[in-house]
Amino acid sequence: MRNKNILLWAVSTAVIFVVVGVAWIAWHVTSQFHPITAARRASISPSVSQAAAQVDNGVSIPGKIAPNFSLTNQFGHRESLKSFRGKVVVLSFIDSRCTTICPLTAVVFRNVQYDLGAQNKHVVFVAVNANPIHTSINAVYQWSKSHHMLHAWQFLTGSSTSLKTIWAHYYVDSQVLKGGSVSHIPAVYVIGPRGRERWMYLNSASANSIAIGLQVRNLLTHIVPRLPNHAKVPIPPYRHIVYLAGPMGPSRLQGRSFTLPAIMPGGHIHNLSVGTSRQANHATLLEFFATWCPDCQEEMPILKRYTQMANHHAYWPRVVAVDLSQSESSTEQVVAYAHNNRLPFPVALDSHGTVSNEFGVSGIPTQVLVSSQGKILWYHMGPIPLSSLMRHLRLNNK
Repeated sequence: MRNKNILLWAVSTAVIFVVVGVAWIAWHVTSQFHPITAARRASISPSVSQAAAQVDNGVSIPGKIAPNFSLTNQFGHRESLKSFRGKVVVLSFIDSRCTTICPLTAVVFRNVQYDLGAQNKHVVFVAVNANPIHTSINAVYQWSKSHHMLHAWQFLTGSSTSLKTIWAHYYVDSQVLKGGSVSHIPAVYVIGPRGRERWMYLNSASANSIAIGLQVRNLLTHIVPRLPNHAKVPIPPYRHIVYLAGPMGPSRLQGRSFTLPAIMPGGHIHNLSVGTSRQANHATLLEFFATWCPDCQEEMPILKRYTQMANHHAYWPRVVAVDLSQSESSTEQVVAYAHNNRLPFPVALDSHGTVSNEFGVSGIPTQVLVSSQGKILWYHMGPIPLSSLMRHLRLNNK
């Protein structure tokens, strides 16, 4: 009987390893370590069926005891996995210097906690540092603080040797790339109150609003049944409190005026309104972006050059950048980004994703030309050369 159990355990472990490995290869190839490349290559549509293709549905685990470990959290306190027995554990692996996929994991977790409501007290979110270089307590403290998770989880770290041992136990590969950046398997485990592994998935590299919402739903589906006393927690179908679902290139008939706080070129923050002008030629070019998006960074010089030319033409559309602020580490980071890059146009802060939802933004960068009444005149997703931008806006440099 013992040999049989050992054999079953070995087979189960091998299956998990294969699933993780295959998923990692697929994720590595499609994302290249940041969500926008994946979004652009896949030409993401915001329909649920297409967004679901970017989300790993995970794999059920037979229920072996999760390997125990003991590390130090962001406050310098020693914690072990066993100390969380009696609660559902959501275990993740987070690079303490990550600015791409790991912030999306934090967004998913914050929304799961929101949906759990009072039942969140029965769940503990644990992150193990996946960076073998930046292993200090301060590193995990600052990352937690920057991504609004400081008091929302246990971000554990230790020596590089101890971290590598834990990664091996959970089949998480982490590699230091050229330039010091780190790539790792973005595995997330759900561990039951008795310390047994129950489900595992790989966090998506997509910033698509529905893809994020689907991950929230998937996690809740595997957490809720393990809450004490058969607690009832409503699981939203495809709702997400940060990014809400919206159609790609929405109707041009509807006016989509909005007012958001914006970082002005001088550095001050004032409310900015778009689509509320009565002037017929008062069109606005919206640039939906995030500071961590490589394609957005490459596009900023193009928008700066366009703005320089537009300043000499009263009728040319003015640029307003719309930052997906909920995916940022902090507002201060966006302010610093605007200042360091000397952006000559306002940067509106879409803190709740309501404006990006209204305009059906499913990947960044996205450019939208809106009329003085906020109606969509032109829509494009992905980086665009200055010549193409000018052509689509039907402008010429005279």
